[in-house]
Amino acid sequence: MLSKFLIKYVFKYDTEFCIFLGSVKQKGSPMAIFSSQKIWNKETIIKKIKSIFLLRWKPSDHLLQTAAKETFYDTLFGKAADYNEGLFKINTWHNSQKWDLNRLTEEDLQKSDGLNALAVLINTKHQELTSDYLHLQLYEKAPSICYLLHPMVIKIPVTSIQHYINIDSAFAFNEIRLSNIENTEDLISYIYELQNIQQKIAMALHEFIYLIDYNEKNKGQALLIQAEVSAISEAEAIFTNLKATIEKIIVILGLIFKIKNLEAKKTHKAKLDALDKAIPETVRKLPYYEFMADLIKSESIEDLNNYRTGLLHKKGISKLQPHSYVGQKAQDVPLKDFFAFLIEQHSKNSAVIICTYALLTDELVKLKKPRISYEDLPF
Repeated sequence: MLSKFLIKYVFKYDTEFCIFLGSVKQKGSPMAIFSSQKIWNKETIIKKIKSIFLLRWKPSDHLLQTAAKETFYDTLFGKAADYNEGLFKINTWHNSQKWDLNRLTEEDLQKSDGLNALAVLINTKHQELTSDYLHLQLYEKAPSICYLLHPMVIKIPVTSIQHYINIDSAFAFNEIRLSNIENTEDLISYIYELQNIQQKIAMALHEFIYLIDYNEKNKGQALLIQAEVSAISEAEAIFTNLKATIEKIIVILGLIFKIKNLEAKKTHKAKLDALDKAIPETVRKLPYYEFMADLIKSESIEDLNNYRTGLLHKKGISKLQPHSYVGQKAQDVPLKDFFAFLIEQHSKNSAVIICTYALLTDELVKLKKPRISYEDLPF
């Protein structure tokens, strides 16, 4: 109570500090909000006594920066396995540049604002209730893919990869328009759709793991409870969106390499065959191309379908049907198995999205060279 009184009435500080990421404050700049009391409590005894004696307190810069960094890690950049240190450097650099977004259309702004609003909602949900199992841990699984995020910052800045691939969509849309790349309108539309699908998956996985936890704590001796039925519905939606993610990635790859109407082809194999003919040899030689191609092949779609239905689906033995849950103990129902598969597939898809945006960055750089040199990037 004494510290609160000192901060508010003696030192005349608000109860919270607000610090922006980077050196340029502009629309879209992330900010960290943290307790003034938390900073005061970490000051040295000598600093506290001196501040009280002088009736003046200037928070220590290193404490402010440390608290801000911790807050950004907590809300945006995640843990070490989520490449938090790298993303902090990337986004500090990005938010220290003055952005010129004058090529955006009104529709671009509406799409970007919509994605940003959903991002805030997702972050809020995780601040209220979360689980370490929801982290994609891409740096732990594919560190070389995470390193692509550094050069990508000049065209497609990625702001977070802890629960899904989040980008600075307004900046990315503006750079796409600035480059005058072929298929600009379609590229922006499909990237918007892909980002929105990513957010839907992240929200559904958050709800899914909550329902698993609720079911284990509350099913008891009941034959079937609402949480299990809701979890089945969430899993169905996630499966659909995971398949849609792969399909959107393929269409975006097609647009990057000047193939229109790829989505009109009837089969996944036909889309991949058309895409394969358009991929330049220089792209095939990129160290991450084989990784990406392997994860979007036809077998990936088949794996999703097979896991969802079960091999004996036509005989009614799908693990997403109610009879697999009726009368079963909470720990025996297959929800945890489903979650493990879904989060792993989401993680793989997310790695492919990074590769796709890296290829797009390369094309945008060829069309409109940045004003900075490669050496200036935040490595």
